[in-house]
Amino acid sequence: MKKPPIFFSLLLLSLPAAAAGPAEGIAAAREGAELRTEGPELVEIEGFTGVDGDIPCSRSSYSNSWHYKFHSADGWFLVNACGQNFINSSKHITYGKAAEPEKPLPASFADPAEVLKKMAEDGVFLPEPNPYDRDVLMNIRRLPAAEGRPEGCYWTVSRGKVKALADCAAERTWKLSGARPAAKAVAGGPAVKGRDTAGRYAQQAIDTIRAKRPGAQLMYIETLADRTGSAKCVIPEDGWSYVFFYKGGKSGFGACMGKTSAEYVSFDGSAGGEFDRLDPITLPFKDSDFALTRVPAGFVKNCSTISMRLQNFKPAFAPSAGHSLVWTLDCGSQRHLVDAQTGGYIGPAKKTPPRVIKNEKRDLGLMKPE
Repeated sequence: MKKPPIFFSLLLLSLPAAAAGPAEGIAAAREGAELRTEGPELVEIEGFTGVDGDIPCSRSSYSNSWHYKFHSADGWFLVNACGQNFINSSKHITYGKAAEPEKPLPASFADPAEVLKKMAEDGVFLPEPNPYDRDVLMNIRRLPAAEGRPEGCYWTVSRGKVKALADCAAERTWKLSGARPAAKAVAGGPAVKGRDTAGRYAQQAIDTIRAKRPGAQLMYIETLADRTGSAKCVIPEDGWSYVFFYKGGKSGFGACMGKTSAEYVSFDGSAGGEFDRLDPITLPFKDSDFALTRVPAGFVKNCSTISMRLQNFKPAFAPSAGHSLVWTLDCGSQRHLVDAQTGGYIGPAKKTPPRVIKNEKRDLGLMKPE
């Protein structure tokens, strides 16, 4: 059989893959997990979908993929995959094992489209289509008995403050109270795509630091940003800071206008939050440019430099009940919070004095500036 021309093969590789549900990526995800450990059991699947319940697969984008969690004797592993596309994998270091699933998912379950259709029929979840983003968070795992429901496999579906539950066969549904209602904000203006956002370097930071420090976990991200959510930087050490924790210390990764470094700075003199109050940040998250479109317009208009920090708080330390992965935006005496998982505006918050770090030893030398 004659091979297709090279340019045609390249064209096929450049085309986006079709949309896929979670079941279609299990085989690829399992293969990825088996490279890391023996006998992994699939215990959880999660992803942001549209109201159709699908994710448009990409051959290289973790945001366009389903996120599979596996458990074995070695612990938990996260795999990003979609359809036949394996994206990447990493070990998941947990600080509270009680909150992590260990029981495997059933061999078959209702797909997201069936779940969303049943929820719509029962009137427990009726989201309007969002033409700009996939913002329906869908999660499947086994849950303990609660509020009269037996222990079993459940789909949890949420969008902003609206949250609903369905059994994995999509036969019964429940409406949940969910998080505290998000505050309303006047949009910060038309969305402007930032050129140097936090999401641009997130995967590179994780891959680089974990290559040098196996098991390192991304704990917070910060910078001094402009009105588009891009880092205001001259050198990499003054750009985005990605701070990692590993057994025995912490490491940093800096990035600015395509250049990267192993150095990082603490922009307000604080520690960015004690690590025992935080859970690791997992990808994807709502990017920094998007976060600035969710806060009041006056805040963005009157601030040419904005301190931005992304943290994943443990529930007991969350700045607002029900919101863990949070963007904190500071300018002068003002502080605003945005949910980095759903993209909802949480509201204004009171600033607290930073904890000053003196003579902190930084872990440098992991990577030379490009």
